[in-house]
Amino acid sequence: MRVQPSQLPAKAAVVLVPKRLMADAAALHSARYFAAGGYACEVLELSRSPRQLVDMSSAEILDAAAKVRQAARKLKREEGLARVGVIGAWVGGTLALLASDCEADACAVVCPYVHLPLGTGSEVPEPLDAASRASMPIMAVFGELDAEVPLEDVRALERVLSDSQREDQTYTYPGVGHAFFDNETGNREYREAAERDLWQRIVRFFESSMG
Repeated sequence: MRVQPSQLPAKAAVVLVPKRLMADAAALHSARYFAAGGYACEVLELSRSPRQLVDMSSAEILDAAAKVRQAARKLKREEGLARVGVIGAWVGGTLALLASDCEADACAVVCPYVHLPLGTGSEVPEPLDAASRASMPIMAVFGELDAEVPLEDVRALERVLSDSQREDQTYTYPGVGHAFFDNETGNREYREAAERDLWQRIVRFFESSMG
């Protein structure tokens, strides 16, 4: 699903990987923010129902990551958009990390899961390993009180990004949880000021990384 800016041509494009892989109201809310800033936002619909990593097989994860790569490639090659960013949160952020070797120019992930619950012998690389081999700068953002992504996982990704030769960035919002940016009705973790700052931070990162 494409959300276009009010004035064309778009200054750049964003591939948005939804947090639960559905193009739901929350994903469209985020897409409209980027469109208002002049970006063409391609919202991927990778599932018709909410998904969690624990519900996904290795084949499903690999297929979803391949679709992220394909979306970035299409925007670059077929539609001629010179600058393309990838953004994802939660499960979508994990897929964005796994696809960070694609043809996009920058990748932003919000509260991604750093380890996959697939056990030993899986053909899917760990997101940490994928991040270390990324072909583009990565920004990773977390909430200090995230109860779903362990602090040691946050620190592990921070180390990987700080050790890279890319212009990677990390930031942890103090006093907020896993869903601080999610404006869905009934979400008690939502913090409007932090969400607003988050999108501004990601736009600044995209502008500096994509030129």
